Amino acid sequence: MAFCENCGTEFSDAAKFCRSCGKATGTGGASPVSTPSKSRGPNTKLILGGVAFLVLLGAGAFFYFSHRAGQKAEDVTQQISPDLNAVLNSFPTPGSQPPAASPAAPTAAPTAAPTPAAPIGAAALDQNKIVTPEQGQCALFSKEELTRALGTNFTHSQADATGCVYKGDAPREFVRTEAYWKGGRELVKLKTDTYAGLHQSMVNQKYTKAEIATHLFPISPYTGAGDDAWVDLINIVTARKGDVGIVMDLRYYRDSDDLTRSFVNTALSRLGGDAKSTPAKGPQ
Repeated sequence: MAFCENCGTEFSDAAKFCRSCGKATGTGGASPVSTPSKSRGPNTKLILGGVAFLVLLGAGAFFYFSHRAGQKAEDVTQQISPDLNAVLNSFPTPGSQPPAASPAAPTAAPTAAPTPAAPIGAAALDQNKIVTPEQGQCALFSKEELTRALGTNFTHSQADATGCVYKGDAPREFVRTEAYWKGGRELVKLKTDTYAGLHQSMVNQKYTKAEIATHLFPISPYTGAGDDAWVDLINIVTARKGDVGIVMDLRYYRDSDDLTRSFVNTALSRLGGDAKSTPAKGPQ
């Protein structure tokens, strides 16, 4: 047995190199040939591992970004396509018909409005009828006549000290008349004086003519009814023809001025206003 001169490790006589430090056991020559290869091994593996890592990293990055770009394009296409289809579908094709629901919409609107079901006509009101004070307020119009002319089923009438109320079955379906066989001038003069006072008040407050002209007064002149007429905001008309007068409450039927004027003029005629007519006078 022998010991290594370099590190003191024991080795056999047949050994050519120390198993611990690799020194030659003979003359003390250079280290075994295999020693340099051992020192280069770790560096080579490290370099090769780094190269492999970079290759894999580059391949992963390429796959990731190419996949994201394709996904982004698909998302954009999905977002745009429905809008494009909606736009294209909105254009009518030649010979196509409009949807069935479109023409039905306008037909539903008139049912909600409280307008008369039947239009007033020449035969609806008798222009030649004469009513005397002895016949009373409710004789001015009959329930049947109002039902025919206004399209409302009037079921009863009720007289009081100043007029007659004709009533239908539904809420607010009524017509009220107040007849004056004499005193029509005084009746309308009250309205004329009221309007003149309101008008003068605005003049005193330095309102311009344009402002006064566009101001909404609680009463205003009502042309085309008798010799002199006034109407308030809810369609109650005060009118006269000669010296007879009428106050008519047609608020439930205020959507038609022609209907209102026809009833007022018919009432004045039935009170005998035609025989006592005088020229109309405007507001003072």
